[in-house]
Amino acid sequence: MSMLTRRKMVLAKVETTKGTDASPTAGSNLILPNGDLQIQVPIEQDTGAGDLKSTFGPGQSVTFKQAMKLATTVRVRGLGSGASALTEPMIAPLLRASGHDVATAGDGSSTAKSATYTPTSVGANLKSNTVYFYEDGLLYKMLGAVCNLSFEAAMNALIVKAEFQSKYTAPATASFPSFTAPTEEVFRMTNTLCTMSDGSTINIGKFTFDSGAKVSEAYETGNHEFQVEDREPTITIDPLAIASAADWTALINATSFHLTATFTNSLGETLVFDAPAAVLQEISTGDRAGRITREKKFSLKETSGDDQYSIEWTSVL
Repeated sequence: MSMLTRRKMVLAKVETTKGTDASPTAGSNLILPNGDLQIQVPIEQDTGAGDLKSTFGPGQSVTFKQAMKLATTVRVRGLGSGASALTEPMIAPLLRASGHDVATAGDGSSTAKSATYTPTSVGANLKSNTVYFYEDGLLYKMLGAVCNLSFEAAMNALIVKAEFQSKYTAPATASFPSFTAPTEEVFRMTNTLCTMSDGSTINIGKFTFDSGAKVSEAYETGNHEFQVEDREPTITIDPLAIASAADWTALINATSFHLTATFTNSLGETLVFDAPAAVLQEISTGDRAGRITREKKFSLKETSGDDQYSIEWTSVL
């Protein structure tokens, strides 16, 4: 029987030891994708193209390296309300696997729960995930997986995009687990549920935050893994243009802004992207409903070590 396109599931859990199966479960580690997803198995082969023999064509092929990639898109949800609220959001493993550390606070009773993610360059805090990808009757296990990470919203639901990478592990047959879909509220970008300030900006139609995590492959005898090795975080917005040369002056002078974007959901929870030193890097002119827009891309800088930005979820009581 052929596989059904909707019988797919992603589970992700932070590993205690990189590359050691953390055994995620559908009850505790579900990542609910928004849209279809496909496993990719990139390989490198010696095709034997240089072999000299009595007939035309290449010689015997030899595969010497294979990996796995899984790109996923997820709608961003809150923590919930009261003492039963989540301690960390559903996408917490994605954040940890893309070079972030976390601090949690609150008990949900007297103080609302919160989870704040900040970039880290400390080796001990750079975590990996065990990712289970179920595709109908097959289970792919991605061990030691790390990923890039970006958030996007264009007057709709806020989504996060990530691409996991890991060494190859052969799939096994497995029954499709039962699961319960999350009930936490989705964050949206609307004129009432998103506010932003970059010193002058109004009328934003699109928001993108890219953590800029750079994933590199380490491959040598006896070892094949992927690591987060660097980051270049950016925020891009597209405000309506105003009759002022201020944007161009800021671009020329590499002016630094304290940039904050606050998303709210229908429950009243907040998700705040805060960048204390956002430097205007690029301006692109466009249009929206017959009005000029000037898309602005900011490069997020440090002020004192790993503090280019923070991403904070706060629940409600």
